[in-house]
Amino acid sequence: MGTLVPVIGLLFAAAITPGPNNVIVMEAGARGGIAAALGATLGVVAGSLVLLTLVWLGVGAAMQAWPGLQVALGIGGGAYLTWLGVLLIRAAGSPPDASKPVLPATVGGIAAFQLMNPKAWVLVTTAAAAMPAENDVVTLAVLIGIVTSICLTAWGAAGAFFSQLLARPVARRWFDRIMGALMAVFALRIAIDALQQWSGG
Repeated sequence: MGTLVPVIGLLFAAAITPGPNNVIVMEAGARGGIAAALGATLGVVAGSLVLLTLVWLGVGAAMQAWPGLQVALGIGGGAYLTWLGVLLIRAAGSPPDASKPVLPATVGGIAAFQLMNPKAWVLVTTAAAAMPAENDVVTLAVLIGIVTSICLTAWGAAGAFFSQLLARPVARRWFDRIMGALMAVFALRIAIDALQQWSGG
C-alpha cells in the first residue's frame, strides 16, 4: 500500500484542485442538488476510466512517441473548454430547467466530455506512468474511482449548499458568470501551455 501513496497523492491533488470537472460538478450541484452532483461525478469517473482504458491500449505510449498529439489535444481541448466557459457566461441566469444546458449534464455526456478535457488526459497518463510495476490497471482504476469520487463529491456538495441562495436571479447570474470565467481561465491556461510546448518555449 505504501508504494501507492504517491499515486494517491497525485490523484487527490488533480481531482481536488479547480478545473473543468470541478466546475461541471459544482454547477450540477447548484442546479439540481446533491443527486445531480453525484450523477455528474459518476460521469467524470466513467469518462476517466474510458481514458485509462485507452491509455492501457496504447494511446499513452503514442502521445509519448509523438508529442504533437498531446500539444494538439491541449490546444484543441483548451479552445473547446474556453468556448464552453464563454457560453456559460453568456447564458448566465438561465433557469435550472433549461432544455439545452451549456455544460454537459448527463452521465454519458460528462463521460464523453473527458475525451476533450486535457487535464483529465494528463492526470490519467501521469498516474499510469507513476504506478509501481507490481500493480495492475485494475488497481489504478479503483484508485481513480475512489479518489475522484471523494474530491468531486465535496465540490458537488458545495454547489448544493449554495442552491438556495442561487434561487435568486441576481445570485444565479453571478454564479454562472464566475463558473464560466473559471472554466475559461483554466482552459486558456491549458491552451497557452500547449502552445508554449509547441513553440519550444
